[in-house]
Amino acid sequence: MRRAGQPWMLVVLSLLTASSGSTAPPTLTTSTSTPIHLPQGIADPQGRVGYFASATGGIEAIDLATGSVLWQTSEAQIPLLLDGEHLLAQAGVKRNRLRVLRLDLKRGGECDLESDPVVFPAWVVTGEAPGRLFSARWRVERHHMVLDWEASAWYIGASKPTPEEAEAARKRADGQVFVDLRTGQIDVRPPTKVELPAAPALPEHLQKKSLRWQGRYGDGWKVLSLEDHRGKQRFLLHTWTPGEQTASDPKELMVGEHLQARTTLDESVLCLRECNLRPEDRTSLMPKKTLPPWHLFSATTGDLLGSIPHEPGGHAFAVQGKRVFYLVAGSLGGSLQRGGVQTQTLRAVDLSTGKKLWDHPVAGKLIAPPPL
Repeated sequence: MRRAGQPWMLVVLSLLTASSGSTAPPTLTTSTSTPIHLPQGIADPQGRVGYFASATGGIEAIDLATGSVLWQTSEAQIPLLLDGEHLLAQAGVKRNRLRVLRLDLKRGGECDLESDPVVFPAWVVTGEAPGRLFSARWRVERHHMVLDWEASAWYIGASKPTPEEAEAARKRADGQVFVDLRTGQIDVRPPTKVELPAAPALPEHLQKKSLRWQGRYGDGWKVLSLEDHRGKQRFLLHTWTPGEQTASDPKELMVGEHLQARTTLDESVLCLRECNLRPEDRTSLMPKKTLPPWHLFSATTGDLLGSIPHEPGGHAFAVQGKRVFYLVAGSLGGSLQRGGVQTQTLRAVDLSTGKKLWDHPVAGKLIAPPPL
């Protein structure tokens, strides 16, 4: 652990490409403490406690059954991963640097390790900011926290830029950082490019259909298609195996008008609904008709899991056990022209009954001004 008073190691990642003698990262074993991803946070593997970016700029531990806050901290802003009895979190979202904090879950989120600062190029912002994008992929490998990052920037301003100004504002960088979870020291490395296998070509009979989603499960693939059916629409779930031109008979999931599809954050559940409001209600801010609900289906089997109400502004769905979690957008602090932060509420709904269990405010979302 880094002791108080010990100098911090400041490493500027923009110098990554200048180092040609970097050694390849060691082969390490990945931690088995895989969290459950929820909107604006994560949950423990048992699904009992969630750790969320709070509306006040910190992190809150919440009992997922009741919505009660168990503890909170302002030292970090983004929950990242779970490592045994610890929560690994990001501190710093407004500048070009961040630190990793290790929070002891048995001691109410007390910090027992703070990493050296990771410093990025001056134009990078490690959180949300107009004209900036920062993508971070974290994982735990034995005694290390590994960060693969990418950052980009583009022009923002009150007037339309000249081609030269737009080009000068356009930037991009990436890299990799290893954080030692025993000492807090960091090791900056060049980016590691991982070539993901391309999705195989769909069989001919599926290429001709209007597809809304596809995902891999085991050795096979699942495909959701939207088709016309007797004057209405229907969703069909197809199953096929690469290398085979034939597929099992599709399973019909829903028939109706103006069908809409989404998936949960992990794409394990398909969220389907019918948008068949009357014409006068479609243009009204206060439709009289009850909004058709979301029907949730297993993406693996196509079985109906339950239904929940549709709410305008609801997004980022996640299913954990018999509960559905999603975000509801609130008021905007600022304007669409200048940008601002839109408040967000985390809502928990019982999947069996569709009834709301609890609400809790979480970190808002940046609404950036439209490009000029």
